[in-house]
Amino acid sequence: MAIITISRGSLSEGRAVAECLARRLGYPCLAREILQEAALELGVSEQALEENFETPPGLWPRLSRQRESYTLAVQAALAARCTDGRLVYHGLAGQFLLRGLRGVLRVRLLAPLAVRVEALTKHHRVSRHAAEEFIANVDEQRRRWVRSMYGADVEDPSLYDLTVRLGSLSVESACEAIAEAASQPAYQITADVKAELEAFARACEERLRAENLGALN
Repeated sequence: MAIITISRGSLSEGRAVAECLARRLGYPCLAREILQEAALELGVSEQALEENFETPPGLWPRLSRQRESYTLAVQAALAARCTDGRLVYHGLAGQFLLRGLRGVLRVRLLAPLAVRVEALTKHHRVSRHAAEEFIANVDEQRRRWVRSMYGADVEDPSLYDLTVRLGSLSVESACEAIAEAASQPAYQITADVKAELEAFARACEERLRAENLGALN
């Protein structure tokens, strides 16, 4: 058993690899479901949570308390799903939301620009130039978000246990490589690790409850 988080750029086959892993390992595969559960917990719409969770950095000072609640809600929802130690998560910021936990394999998935551009032009009627601009803008927004939120560079290799480059590797081959890494002893969910995951989930829930109580006072 292991928990696998997948960080990737837009149009980098992250969902395809995650779903392949989930089928191979028999694990739940989650992304937007975590936002949905967090929104339900807070009593807000999924759209409102997503917009505030990913608010541009320049607006954060006046939204800092709300952003803190939303971030804690997302972390608590993800932590609650991790207590069984069997999960593939390809949503936002998994490498940070579960930082410091044992039993978590943090994967960075990279795809050549040409592959990403082809994916966009294939499914949307845009020019190659427009596709390249779109991808560059999305990547820059994510870099800014990570820097402002966590003080880190999303490309920093120390954030990940494994980097997988698509292009020469197919989705199936990438899936196989990640599954092999997840089978290593360092990522197994022992009784001690499971206890840590459960304690982490309780702590996240308590922090969220305290934050929400503080917002009402």
